[in-house]
Amino acid sequence: MVTAAEIQAGVAIVEAIVSAIVKVAPAIQEGVVSSLPYVQAIAGLMQGTNATQEQIDATLAQINAATDEFLKTLPPDDGATAT
Repeated sequence: MVTAAEIQAGVAIVEAIVSAIVKVAPAIQEGVVSSLPYVQAIAGLMQGTNATQEQIDATLAQINAATDEFLKTLPPDDGATAT
């Protein structure tokens, strides 16, 4: 039989997981949305659109800048999001 303490422990684990997901969800969503132009550019390069070295370098620079932005530390929790 499952005890009340085991149920409470399970609920605490689920709350911790949901809280972690809620905290990182905006960063993940921003990363996915901001990556779309780069994915399209890379697909164009792979389809043989004869990109110049300058275009390739510019695309890589944009990807690197977006990666740096994505990896920045999130601001502290302001308590506005409740789980």
